[in-house]
Amino acid sequence: MYHAVGTCTAGHDPHNLFVPPKTLRRQLGSLLDRGWRPLTLTEYLRGGCPRRSVLLTFDDGYQPFLEEGVPVLRELGVPATVFVLSGLLGGRSRWMPEMPDEPLVDADGVRELAAAGLDVECHGWDHPRLPGADAATLARNVVHAADVLAGLTGRRPRAYAYPYGDHDAAAREAVAEAGFEVAFSVHEGGGRFAVPRVDITSIDTDVTFRLKTWRSYPALRRLSGHAPAVRSGLHSLIGRAPRP
Repeated sequence: MYHAVGTCTAGHDPHNLFVPPKTLRRQLGSLLDRGWRPLTLTEYLRGGCPRRSVLLTFDDGYQPFLEEGVPVLRELGVPATVFVLSGLLGGRSRWMPEMPDEPLVDADGVRELAAAGLDVECHGWDHPRLPGADAATLARNVVHAADVLAGLTGRRPRAYAYPYGDHDAAAREAVAEAGFEVAFSVHEGGGRFAVPRVDITSIDTDVTFRLKTWRSYPALRRLSGHAPAVRSGLHSLIGRAPRP
């Protein structure tokens, strides 16, 4: 799971969301060199995928991804799935107080992503936390968001990614009832409608990126989640990618 593609200073990107294009190219190239097979969403949903297969996802729909990420994917022939916010198209990342002005793709950008062969899927309406949300908030971020996205791409979205990766039983039920075929969380899984993902950030080195492709990594990540200081210490010991 990626977010943005681009080169930002640590001060401008405190959440380490922006992976430089050259780093993305090197990471994806290493996967291909080691025999990994990137999947389209259709292949993923069909099931029966090879052991060394991966569904690449990019959350939020940042404008720089269209300008700097898509060319890398096209160069390497790698498919990907992009999750966009239907209510913030052409807007800014206002849900993050520390970096509220990152530009997001607009309606034309969504169409351009789809025309490039990417699967453009639903990330909700305006990036709220869905656990504990009332019925109106769930409807806006699931049903209405899907309707708007379908109007732009010409097809119903099949996959949903929870904002922040957070979900509860009501959110999972809303997504399932809306007709989605799968939904993705981040670390906390919950069946077909909360499939966990592995997050890749701008501070990942070649070593930590490779570590994150190990089958045992998700379990290790869940264990370390109960001791954040340990996880941070291990990351520092292994190393962090330099930031400008």
